[in-house]
Amino acid sequence: SCLLGYGEYNTRAIVNGCSTSGIAARICIDLELNGYTDWFLPSKDELNKLYQNKNLIGGFADDAGNYDYDYYWSSSELSSDQAWSQNFFDGIQYEDYKSYPTRVRAVRSF
Repeated sequence: SCLLGYGEYNTRAIVNGCSTSGIAARICIDLELNGYTDWFLPSKDELNKLYQNKNLIGGFADDAGNYDYDYYWSSSELSSDQAWSQNFFDGIQYEDYKSYPTRVRAVRSF
């Protein structure tokens, strides 16, 4: 199923259900940048759209020589322990443990 448009909802649900500081969703929802405060963590399908347009958008990690640092979190959860992430080197989406340190890319709309 396509999860475009669910990132904002997912982000709010994550923050409302988890008071832990420093989590990806909280980083996005607390972000104030360029006068905007309506940031959220993209869903897995929104993140894939970002990957498909990464050259146009710019600013993504794509370290061909350092494969482990090209991952970004999505707001799409698999279980209480795992969520989807996406590698911006090869475009593959992975099931990762939430405790794994991974990059975050906040977005404002989709």
